Amino acid sequence: MKKTLFIIALFFAVFTFGQKNEFNLIKLDSTWGQEVLRFPARHMDYIGVGEVRFPPKGWINPEHDLFWSYTYAWSIDVNRKIKEEELEIDLVKYFNSLNKIEMNSITDKHYSSAKVTKTKKEKSITFFEGKVKIFDRFATNKMITLNVLIESNYCKKAEKTILLFKFSPKEFNHNVWNTILKKIKLFNNLCID
Repeated sequence: MKKTLFIIALFFAVFTFGQKNEFNLIKLDSTWGQEVLRFPARHMDYIGVGEVRFPPKGWINPEHDLFWSYTYAWSIDVNRKIKEEELEIDLVKYFNSLNKIEMNSITDKHYSSAKVTKTKKEKSITFFEGKVKIFDRFATNKMITLNVLIESNYCKKAEKTILLFKFSPKEFNHNVWNTILKKIKLFNNLCID
């Protein structure tokens, strides 16, 4: 009986460890809050996983420099490069879903909008920046504009794409970007090509 219990415990430990690693995409310490999800998700038809990381303090406080400043990574089964237009649609879907707004409710005053521009390309990584207008249902109940940096890693051999989003309402020259957000990286070896 003890041997059977040990084998069951070992199985669950390995299963849990494997599940946790699948969601560890962003290289940040444990002081950052974490939420994980599986795709497909509401409005999002991709297959894969997502990891959201929030700073230790200030994310939900409109008076704090880190208000609405956070990062999000997706590891999705997309075997192609993702272009600006698709990222814009994805951001609208993501924030509408977050705010429980239906995609066909384009006349809803809380409907999101996004504009994304490619800034540079390095091997299999494409970099974008943009702006997303969203409804903040968590703190202010107002429309706000988030600046976003996006890193799109096309993993040709693995037949997937890993996206890293960094958001903040602060302008790109603000200290929040230079000392925190621009330094956030994905774990190494997520995209082995």
